[in-house]
Amino acid sequence: MDLVTATSTQRPVPPRVPTPPARAAGVALAVGLGLVAWVAGRKPLHAVGRTWAAELRVDAPVLHLGVPLLVDRGVHPCTVRVSRAMSTGAGWWDVGGLAVRVPGAGPSGGPADLLLATTGTGRVSRYLLRPVRRATGRPLTTLLPTRSGEHSLALLARPIGDEAVAREFELAVSLDGGPWRAVGLLQLLVEQADAVTRFDPVVNELAGTSPPDWVVAVREPAYRWARRLGRRHA
Repeated sequence: MDLVTATSTQRPVPPRVPTPPARAAGVALAVGLGLVAWVAGRKPLHAVGRTWAAELRVDAPVLHLGVPLLVDRGVHPCTVRVSRAMSTGAGWWDVGGLAVRVPGAGPSGGPADLLLATTGTGRVSRYLLRPVRRATGRPLTTLLPTRSGEHSLALLARPIGDEAVAREFELAVSLDGGPWRAVGLLQLLVEQADAVTRFDPVVNELAGTSPPDWVVAVREPAYRWARRLGRRHA
């Protein structure tokens, strides 16, 4: 009589994969935001700000870039929020922030959100946050790079004039860490009640761009927690 050997249908346990450093950094950032929100009793970053109806004007298109917002001349109504990262009082050192929502500039005609922070403008310093006394007193960049086709893309908003809150910004782009090229103007027109909408470049990407995987790994956990904490403290 033949002997039939029973075979187990249980799948072997897959080996544990180490957490990538970028993902670990994102989780650590999310935990930090949670602690800040718990201590302060409000959304962890940019809790206080001023919101404006604005226009983004493209005067010098970048035709080969593949970003629809930047390939044609035109004026795009948008919403802009000016804030300070830790919501310190006027005159205190803090990181300035500029959030821009452009309707129709995202994939499939949805909105696109751009977040800029005060940094340097050099090849290295553009990736380093720069504390300032006035939120819009110094140039602001997108800080973390994104991709457009084969290029690495960064955006710059350079304040024009010396007002306490700048009302005009030169808009420029940099490809592959190269020099800044002016493409247009961002103008703040009419101040509104502070925005309730959460600006989120992870959810509302700019059409024609996609962040590198490591940027998503760093940002996604932090923005997910920021959305939850923002709803809780709204």
